[in-house]
Amino acid sequence: MDVAQALEDLLEELASIQKDVSKLKTASVSGQALRKRVKETHKNWLPVAGVLEAGRIVDAAHLQGVSDAWAALVKLANNPNPKKQYKVLLKNIVATTESELLHKFIKGSAIQTIGDTLRKLVQPIGDADLLRYLEESIRCAEMNCVRASVVLAWCAVAHMIHKKLRSLGIATLNAQFASMKADQGLMFRAFKKDYVFTTEPDIQEAADAHLILLCRFLTYLDDTQYKHLKNALDLRNGCGHPTGYQPDPVKLQAYYADITQLVLLNPKFT
Repeated sequence: MDVAQALEDLLEELASIQKDVSKLKTASVSGQALRKRVKETHKNWLPVAGVLEAGRIVDAAHLQGVSDAWAALVKLANNPNPKKQYKVLLKNIVATTESELLHKFIKGSAIQTIGDTLRKLVQPIGDADLLRYLEESIRCAEMNCVRASVVLAWCAVAHMIHKKLRSLGIATLNAQFASMKADQGLMFRAFKKDYVFTTEPDIQEAADAHLILLCRFLTYLDDTQYKHLKNALDLRNGCGHPTGYQPDPVKLQAYYADITQLVLLNPKFT
């Protein structure tokens, strides 16, 4: 069953019933034809409800609420009853079905397939340890923990960047940071931080924003690549704190595509 299409069909029929109820000149819905349409539409709802209940993608409380509203609507349709009662129930069913069932089902279905998509993106990575780490991020995504997936994936990016910069040697790294601070170019003139590292672990204390800026300074990234990697870091920072922001699977896929292309599979970081 195409559940999304079935829900859209139900919403279309419910909208038509709403329209016909509103057109009635009487205070009650007494005509057999309209009441029969309500019951027939309810029959179309039942198998959809069964699939949704078994799939566990949508919230069970919202699903039960819609089912209860349907039961009340069918009970109304058994006999002539005030149309204002129909209007209340129809409005409730339509609103909840659209926002909490249809939209959440579409989003949840994307979550169910996101793992395969992300694994294909990272499959070419040759580092087995890095792949195992990214697998944890992907599993978070499959459990609809998208923010956790974003944060974990960025840790893999940071690991690659730290590894590359450590390979320069501490003295060279300090010198390059000093050179970037002295650079008056448009992209670097705002950088005023003094970094003096004494050991390799000190690099982990540097801000990621400064490290990726240094990667641009060292031409590991061009202007466009730097811009997209900075956007990826902004997404990571937005997901790293308890806020109301929740990226969807489309955003996560784009994020993964960027970080793999820009860093994880970029030969300049190997």
